[in-house]
Amino acid sequence: MAHALSMFKDGTRASPVMQAVAHNLSDSDIHDLAQYFATQKPPLAHAAEPPQAAQVEAGRQLAQMGSGTGLAACFSCHAAGGTGNGARFPSIAGQPASFTVARLHEFQARAKSGAVKPGSMTAVAAQLTDTQIEAAAAYLSTLPR
Repeated sequence: MAHALSMFKDGTRASPVMQAVAHNLSDSDIHDLAQYFATQKPPLAHAAEPPQAAQVEAGRQLAQMGSGTGLAACFSCHAAGGTGNGARFPSIAGQPASFTVARLHEFQARAKSGAVKPGSMTAVAAQLTDTQIEAAAAYLSTLPR
């Protein structure tokens, strides 16, 4: 969260709402907010309809092993179970599927607008199909936070 807020503050991550929020935050405020939210354990969000088993399985494959086309596994950066691995690789487990889909589409849009740093989430998302995005989001939404 601290990394994301810092990016919103300096304008390297676009969101009119979040940039307005982060604009006046001090480094200390950002640190305190990140610490506070890191201690929260919200309940798992449930979709109106549970994801289909085949879609969840396809997402599990992507998250754990990646794809044969050179697409890295989600867990290779975001740790086993998607629990997170430091500030640059936050927890992705238990997020509502709609949030994950929207976030991955944001990364794809960023990839279309400029140079993409190899190995970045923007580069990874640029390789994903809509079917892969939906599958990964479905699987990740079933994991405990």
